[in-house]
Amino acid sequence: MSGGAIVNSERTYVTNDNDWSAHAPLVEVFEVPGDHDSMVLEPNVRVLAARLRRCIEDAENPAARAARVAALPNKIKEAS
Repeated sequence: MSGGAIVNSERTYVTNDNDWSAHAPLVEVFEVPGDHDSMVLEPNVRVLAARLRRCIEDAENPAARAARVAALPNKIKEAS
């Protein structure tokens, strides 16, 4: 049983959060285009910046995030 992990090309288990949840239980993982290097280059950096901007806004105003999540359809709520 993988416990939600996937197997990478080296045939080792990889978890969605790279086991950060053990140290930071509220960690959230967001996929953005690109790899370790190219996600901070155009055009991918625009997606990363928008995601970071949203996270900062949510941290500054948790009530606004709660209202936005409450307005989402159930399938999307489960993913957010």
